Amino acid sequence: MEQTIIKINNAKFFAYHGDLEHEKVFGNQFEVDIEMLCDLKELNHSDKLSKTVNYLAVYNLLKDIFSREKFNLIETANIKVCEAIIEHFPLVNKVTVKVRKPNAPLGIIDSVEIINELKRP
Repeated sequence: MEQTIIKINNAKFFAYHGDLEHEKVFGNQFEVDIEMLCDLKELNHSDKLSKTVNYLAVYNLLKDIFSREKFNLIETANIKVCEAIIEHFPLVNKVTVKVRKPNAPLGIIDSVEIINELKRP
């Protein structure tokens, strides 16, 4: 079986996720990486978008989750993205999602990052 990795790197969103009240009111920037292990054997040099994973559709799903919903925890946002990708894209056999919160209220840090991996059952 031919497996292809498709990645979306460092998608950035402004959203209102967080457990603290000021995070819910004022929002924060978030960064997301997605890596999908895909079965593209049907692509077979056809050069047809319908035979692969449309990464614009993946991005739009991600954007919708981050902008429409509000989560207390980025852990919850992360697993929601993983589950949605597996549910909506049957060619994705495994997805790894990294969600970063660059301005987490901890002190002087680069970011907090949550990583989840979900495989198709």
